Amino acid sequence: MRLNQRQIDVFNAIMVHKSVTAAAASLRTSQPTVSRELRDLEKQIGFDLFNRFGKRLTPTNQAQLLHAVVARSFVGMEEISRVATAIKGHNATHIRIACLPAYAEALLPDVVHRFLKTRPQVHLSVHSLEEVALRHDMTTQLFDVGLTEGSYDYDEAATERIDAGELLCVLPSGHHLTAKPAVDPHDFQGVSFVYFSQEDPYRRKVDEVFDVAGVARHYTVETTTATGVCSMVAAGVGISIVNPFTAAHYANRGVVLRKLSVRVPYHVYLWRPARGLRSAHADQFVRVLRQVTEEVKQRLKLLLAD
Repeated sequence: MRLNQRQIDVFNAIMVHKSVTAAAASLRTSQPTVSRELRDLEKQIGFDLFNRFGKRLTPTNQAQLLHAVVARSFVGMEEISRVATAIKGHNATHIRIACLPAYAEALLPDVVHRFLKTRPQVHLSVHSLEEVALRHDMTTQLFDVGLTEGSYDYDEAATERIDAGELLCVLPSGHHLTAKPAVDPHDFQGVSFVYFSQEDPYRRKVDEVFDVAGVARHYTVETTTATGVCSMVAAGVGISIVNPFTAAHYANRGVVLRKLSVRVPYHVYLWRPARGLRSAHADQFVRVLRQVTEEVKQRLKLLLAD
């Protein structure tokens, strides 16, 4: 069995764009054509690549395995053109950033605002997804900067760890625990708790804190984003523990911050492409990112000292 380039293009486009319609647009063809070519591909290889729920396609485990190989060898023509522009003088005017939704709302706005003050000619695009999906996209698409909570090995990128402080307790205004300067794990016993989904990298670390303390929390609601958690807390649904960026963003917006008596360090993992593909603008963006991170840490020190 030998697949041709067109079949690989179609498969990759559907995996990257996550819909036949968007894949067809990227390939400059029609949706029926892509659907037919996908069916022909599945017939040739002898297994389904996607589960179909109406017009929605969900990749099968076999598709994920196949795409892991395709992603290492497949680079679209648009990306090749973009890299060529970046290489020319290391002065690309377009920076692509991949990050978690929490960073897109609570960290990057300040970074982008400060960066564009000195480089207004640079165009920035921010691509935000949850951790699992983001990790997939960062290994299949080319980004100048990537920000995640987890560290993953990827041959074509370098990863740096940025110390961003520690996880913080977030409480609704008026909650009885706001009377304490620091919240102990035992204070969570039986208290309504807003939590992250199972896929969150820090959920396991938080679980370990309460497992060691022998504390059973009352899970009220589970959500996928830190901003969603804080919105629930602000509405009085329960209390929680979140990253310092989101905590700082929601401070004095119906949310009160407190330290957790058991320190859980929080790190941001910064992804950059191979050194030869880095642009001077992206280097400056990272420097601003580090400055803003330090300022958030200092701001939190003042907030928590009150």
